[in-house]
Amino acid sequence: MANQIVTVNVSQQLAPAPNTLQKTGAFVSQGGTNTSPGTLTLITSLADLTAILSAAKALTSLAWSSSVVTGTTTVGHGWNIGDTVKVTIAGAVPAGYNGTFNATITGANSFTYPLVANPGAETTPGTVILTDTSELLAMGTTFFAQGSQQSVYVLELGEGTVSAGVTALTAYLTANPGTIYSFLLPREWDNNSAFLAFLANQNGTTAKVYFFVTTTVGTYNNYPATSKAAFLFVESPTATSTEFGCAAPFWVTLNYAPSSTNKVTPLAFSYLIGVTPYPLSGNGATLAALKTAGVNYAGTGAEGGLSNVILFWGTLGDKSQYNYWYSVDWAQIQVEQALANAVINGSNNPLAPLLYNQQGINVLQNAAAVTISNAVTYGLATGAVVQTQLPASEFAANFQAGKYLGQLAINAEPFLTYTAENPSDYGIGKYAGLALVYTAARGFEQIIVDLTATNFV
Repeated sequence: MANQIVTVNVSQQLAPAPNTLQKTGAFVSQGGTNTSPGTLTLITSLADLTAILSAAKALTSLAWSSSVVTGTTTVGHGWNIGDTVKVTIAGAVPAGYNGTFNATITGANSFTYPLVANPGAETTPGTVILTDTSELLAMGTTFFAQGSQQSVYVLELGEGTVSAGVTALTAYLTANPGTIYSFLLPREWDNNSAFLAFLANQNGTTAKVYFFVTTTVGTYNNYPATSKAAFLFVESPTATSTEFGCAAPFWVTLNYAPSSTNKVTPLAFSYLIGVTPYPLSGNGATLAALKTAGVNYAGTGAEGGLSNVILFWGTLGDKSQYNYWYSVDWAQIQVEQALANAVINGSNNPLAPLLYNQQGINVLQNAAAVTISNAVTYGLATGAVVQTQLPASEFAANFQAGKYLGQLAINAEPFLTYTAENPSDYGIGKYAGLALVYTAARGFEQIIVDLTATNFV
């Protein structure tokens, strides 16, 4: 308006939506659900899981011959002819037919499985179900026993061998990077050669994907000491068939929600619900070997006067604490988002545009510093946050000399220094002068006390 004295121009600064990657996890299924291969289903309760589980199939007959049983279903089983799958036979009479077996699919209604001893003529055929289905139910039962506030996905890969499952998971990760942070795997994947080869390719420092593996005292040594992406868990030999022990710490890790009022606790010694503790009697050497190898198991808090079942030791296959890599991943995710947010907001603010100059570099450094300060507040990092503006070579030399001990240092190489050293970067809008020294917070694992006894007053 011509007679208006003041005109107010408005620009918007939009805060980023919280990044929830580290709260996303998935049970891996191989034919255990009625969903199509490649389907990702969100479940928020055990009832959601049971609604998608494959139903047991009624059998018409079971016939033993030459150490092989041929089973026939009353209707088409839907499994792929030629596949080898793990099945569970239940309710058959004689009971010798019952159990879990590696079955070969021979027809639309038929399959075979090895059985050395002849159980005798079948009088009641019972039912057959993919073992993955009952295992999924155990996963869900143990997972939701920890609490109802955490949801989880089920990733259906389709029935087949472990090798086929690994191939399907590889394809899923390639097509959907950064979608799922951690996966709870079927027991059968343990020590599989295809899975071990796959796992060896997941250990990059920026990979941000983890695999919760149920291993055994006889197979855990086959995982290399570089297995950063593997959380290895040995179940108690007295565990019940309805529990899936590795699902409990899996829940704990997904339930982390870092904030100033909900700090991240150490994974080691977390309470586990519905999990059988590994018996101590006669197993001291075994449990010590598991600790040395970075393998986890359930025990009790008896040393602390508690009867609760707790997790020992909260480590990954590379023997680092889970919280270490969780914290490093958090820093990567949040710093990237904070810097991108600053650039996008600055590109849409005509009053204070973010330009490639010293002031713009200061804005980016401050955005990173706020994020790292939050890491300290949230229990993820330890140290005093300091900002420096040094040439990259000087900052690196200071780090090597130990000048940043006890500090979370954020260096932003000055504009004039950086552009002089990297003259072609300015023309393409590239700035690679930010560097961080980051120390992840960790919990105590061992306390040593020196006690001197005396009879002098």
